[in-house]
Amino acid sequence: MSNFKELRTQSISHGVIASTFADDQPLIDLASPALKVVNNFTQKTPVRAQYETTIEAALKQISAQQSDFVLVTDDNQKLIGIVSSADLQSSKITIIAQRLNTPRNEVSLRHIMTPISQLMSVSMQSLSYACIGDALQTMEHQGVMFLLVTTTDNEICGLISARQITKALHIPLHITPIANSFSEVLENIEHPH
Repeated sequence: MSNFKELRTQSISHGVIASTFADDQPLIDLASPALKVVNNFTQKTPVRAQYETTIEAALKQISAQQSDFVLVTDDNQKLIGIVSSADLQSSKITIIAQRLNTPRNEVSLRHIMTPISQLMSVSMQSLSYACIGDALQTMEHQGVMFLLVTTTDNEICGLISARQITKALHIPLHITPIANSFSEVLENIEHPH
């Protein structure tokens, strides 16, 4: 053990235990690095489900894996959309089931997902210089609940969830979806986020 050195010790006759942080204090705030809120797919495999998966099956999946979202894939495992856990439990499903004239339990993820064409992405590199407030401001400005995170090769490597941020920081959510079509305007009137 000649490669190591002995540490300096001291007497602890006082026996005072250090105070701990209260559990309700956020360990992060809006000025914290944005990387702290990235769901990094290289560190934890995200919940995935094929587009024909029923709402009930998707709910069981995200509950079992304690996720706030499910990535929706096509037959080739390519990402085609995202569904939040809130959407899986919302009245939006009943409205869609009525529109499709189908039982609620037969509504699948493809009916309620936010298509990838309506999602925004930011690079992991730009996030390394950003704070959580920057990410939230971007989502509010774009009217999106999720920001996809990409590598320098433009591969999707993560995701930031507005709901996860607002839950962690105990702040209100101020995101209004931006409608891209008249049917989306009607849907947002019937089912505001």
